Amino acid sequence: MDIVINIYVFALGAILGSFFNVVIYRLPRKYSITHGTSFCPHCKHRIMPLELVPIFSYLFLKGKCAHCHTPISLRYPIIEFITGLSFLVAYWRFGLSYATIIAMILASLCIIIAMIDIDTMEIFDRFHIMIFSLALIYVFFISTLGLTSHLIGFFIISVPLYVIAVITNGIGGGDIKLMAVSGFLLGYQASLVAFFFGAIFGGIVAVYLLLTKQTQMKSLIAFGPYLCIGIFIAYIYGLEIFTWYMSLLT
Repeated sequence: MDIVINIYVFALGAILGSFFNVVIYRLPRKYSITHGTSFCPHCKHRIMPLELVPIFSYLFLKGKCAHCHTPISLRYPIIEFITGLSFLVAYWRFGLSYATIIAMILASLCIIIAMIDIDTMEIFDRFHIMIFSLALIYVFFISTLGLTSHLIGFFIISVPLYVIAVITNGIGGGDIKLMAVSGFLLGYQASLVAFFFGAIFGGIVAVYLLLTKQTQMKSLIAFGPYLCIGIFIAYIYGLEIFTWYMSLLT
């Protein structure tokens, strides 16, 4: 029975990941995400239902459009797989619970935010509002932390980032607002964990890009994707990681 649930949860995530690909492509281009059928961005031919099966359609079509045979970006099945995997991780961590639903919604928003930020270097305010709304539900109906922890979480990372942004102009406002609303959701302990992982992953990628000369020291790098990774990790295991780290100091 548990295997069936695992398959169902992963499939649900992969199917939604297919829709998220549409959102990621259309939203920055101001296309409607509720009207119109999926189409090949190269030949504009309508994609048929059998060509939209998450992951498997990409493998069956050998990574090419069925009509114009233009290569399809590998990121589409990757996003479908990551969404399915994140849903599965949420289920493994929290089981069948409201916390799992929150985790799945948070993962979905983080995936969309991360990919749009990579493409456009922008995080749309509508996603900040969505995460804040999610946080309100979590804080007042699910969280076992006190309200004070969540309020501190709102400011503990966002305020230092704002100060750094004012001084250096090196951090985008979208990243600051992302950490504010996510911090409110996570509480201050998990917020610190989220930023730690975001900074580590972002730093590793930045150093790699510099060493391989794919970017320059003064070039802007989207920080949102790495913060999103940290936020999801922190929601899943943030308190445990924080407690473990503090135990090393005592």
